[in-house]
Amino acid sequence: MEAIIPILIVFFIIVTLLWGIRIVHQQEALIVERLGKYNRTLYAGLRFIIPYLENIRAKVSLKEQVMNIEKQDVITKDNAIVSVDAVAYYQIVSPEKAVYNIENLEYAIIQTVQTNLRDIIGGMTLDEVLQSREKINMKIRETLQGVADDWGIIVKRTEVKEIKPPKNIVDAMTKQMEAERNKRAMITEAEGKKQAEVLEAEGYKLAKYQEAEAIERLGQAQANAVKALKEIIDNSEIASQFLIGDRFVSSLKEIANSNNSKIIVLPPNVENIFKILNENKK
Repeated sequence: MEAIIPILIVFFIIVTLLWGIRIVHQQEALIVERLGKYNRTLYAGLRFIIPYLENIRAKVSLKEQVMNIEKQDVITKDNAIVSVDAVAYYQIVSPEKAVYNIENLEYAIIQTVQTNLRDIIGGMTLDEVLQSREKINMKIRETLQGVADDWGIIVKRTEVKEIKPPKNIVDAMTKQMEAERNKRAMITEAEGKKQAEVLEAEGYKLAKYQEAEAIERLGQAQANAVKALKEIIDNSEIASQFLIGDRFVSSLKEIANSNNSKIIVLPPNVENIFKILNENKK
């Protein structure tokens, strides 16, 4: 019996020492209390506590946390009911504050976000809510950051995941967007037709201008030819008649070479033209 007592004492000492050894993992913290009062915070590594006098009050994760905010119905400034849910990203930087300054940190964050969503969206119209997602996120983040120091956290970001208006409003918005698309399509088509008409008019104008220019050049060429013949023949009337006859003969050749031409009817005074041509050839 006397031999058992020392063994028990040694066993008790070993167990006590082992109980005082704590291994704290990376990105974790242990809150240590001594006789019921906060004493210190243990971070990653091999740590020791005094058995029986000290105990671990809480284990806190220092990783970034994701908090889902459940969907809730909110009334906008123009009395439209929208369903909104969100998500918040935060990280504990002061474990002792997160444990002692707030009873339930996650519940407090959820309630703060939901309350601010109701306040922010309640002061905006439906159109503003649908167009101001980033503005809503920023306001929620600012509000959370105001209490974050007391809770020992930092708010990384908050995001509104979904803003869902009532079905009747969604249907009305869909019809409005469809009408806007049809309106834009009609405007685009009308502008296209107008542009085509302008281009056609410009083309017609250019063609007429080129035609007039060609006629002018042809007339100038004929005048030059008459002038040249006049210098050779020394008779402007005969020179003009010669050019007319030459063009007449050229036209007869074109008609004769045409596949559709069968009968060529010459005017009664055609011999005069040939007579002029023959005389000038001599």
